[in-house]
Amino acid sequence: MLQRKIPYLGVFGDQTILAFEDEPTSVITYPTFAELSEILAGKFDIKMSLLEYGMPTFVVQWAEGFIPSNEEQEIVFQEITKSTASLKVWPFVKWRNEREGEYLIRFIPKQKSKPSNNKINYALFIATLASISLGGFLQATSPIFLDLFYPGGWTVWDIAFTTIIFVISLMGIIFTHEMGHYKMSQRLGIEASLPYFLPGLPQIGGTFGAFIVQKSPPSYRKDLLDMGLSGPIAGFVVTLVVLVVGFFMSVPVTGEQLIAIENAYPKQSGSLAVPILFILMEYLFVDFIPAGGTIYLHPVAFAAWVGMLVTALNLFPIAQLDGGHALRAIVSPKRHKQIGWAGILVMLLIGYYMMAILILVLSSGGNHPGPLNDTVKVSNSRIALFLICMVILVLCIPPLWQMFSLF
Repeated sequence: MLQRKIPYLGVFGDQTILAFEDEPTSVITYPTFAELSEILAGKFDIKMSLLEYGMPTFVVQWAEGFIPSNEEQEIVFQEITKSTASLKVWPFVKWRNEREGEYLIRFIPKQKSKPSNNKINYALFIATLASISLGGFLQATSPIFLDLFYPGGWTVWDIAFTTIIFVISLMGIIFTHEMGHYKMSQRLGIEASLPYFLPGLPQIGGTFGAFIVQKSPPSYRKDLLDMGLSGPIAGFVVTLVVLVVGFFMSVPVTGEQLIAIENAYPKQSGSLAVPILFILMEYLFVDFIPAGGTIYLHPVAFAAWVGMLVTALNLFPIAQLDGGHALRAIVSPKRHKQIGWAGILVMLLIGYYMMAILILVLSSGGNHPGPLNDTVKVSNSRIALFLICMVILVLCIPPLWQMFSLF
C-alpha cells in the first residue's frame, strides 16, 4: 500500500491549498519571481502573474490557444521542471480553462523531508516475521493437517518445513508488493520510505500487510498511476505462483473422510470463502478432487488466499488505497470522490466493515492530493491496465459475507 505524506496539495474550486508538516524552510523572493516569468515566457503567453499564498502564480496559455498532444505537453513541462530545479521549487499545474488551453501554474517551495528512522522498519519487519511464523506454526500443528498430510507419522522437521515455506510464501507476496512501489518510486525519482510491515492476527495469516510512505509528490498523472498499480501487480504475480504451488501441495479428501474428520475433530474444520480465482483453479484440478469430496488446502495455498485478500483490498478504487491512486490519475477530483463513496458502499455490502470504517476515518474531509501536474492525461494503455487491475480485484476478493464466523 502507498501512502502520501508531504507536501499535501488540495484543490478546492479555484483555490489551491498547500499544507506542510513543518514550517517552510525556504522563502521564494521577488527576484525568483522574475526568473520564473522569464522561463515561462519562452513556452507560453503569460496572461497574468501575481504572488498568491506567498508563492509566484501565473496564468498562462498556449500560443494562439492551440493545445499540443499529451507527449508535447509533457516535454514542455519537463523542461520547465528542469529549468526551475536549481531554484528549489516545484511547478504545480492545473487547468484554469482547458477549452482555451489556459493554465494556472504555481511554484511551490521544495521541502526537505526528515530522514526516516529505519530501525522502526526493521523492528516491524521482525515482528511481522514472528507473527507470520506463528500463523504458519498453528497451521502446521493442526491435528487435521497432520493426519491428512502425514498419515504415517510426522516429525518436528515436518512442522518446521511447513512453517518456513508458509512464511516464505506469504512474506514473499507482501514483500514483493511493497518493493514494487519502492522500486517504482526510485525509477520516477519520488522519495519514499522503506516498507513498514504490519504484524497481524496469526489466525488470518499473521499480517495486515505493509505500506510505504511517499515523501515527495508524483509529477504527472501517469506517475501516480504507475506508483499505485506497481505494488498490486508485482504482488499478484507472486500470488499466482504461490497459488499454483499451494494447490499442487494440497490433498484430495473424500466425502467419507470429511465425515470422519468432523467426528474426530468436531468444530475444528471449516471452509474458506474462496475468490473466483480459487474456483478457477479448482476447475483445473477437477480430476484431482474425488466426487462428493473436496480439497484440503495446504498452508501455502492459504498464503495465496491471504495474498489475494491483500491485493484485492489495495486495488479498491477508494481514497488513497493503491487503486484510489490509480483512479485519481484517470478522473477528476470530484469524480474520484464520487467513485470512492460508491466503493465504500460496496465494501459495506460485501462485509468488509472494518476496512470501510478505517478508510472513512483516514480519509475524512480530505481530497486526494493528485500529482503536481494535473493536466497531462494518461494514455489509453494505462487506462487499459487500470481496467485489468479492476478485473484482478474481482478475481481475488473473497466473498466475506460467507464467512462472518472467521472474523
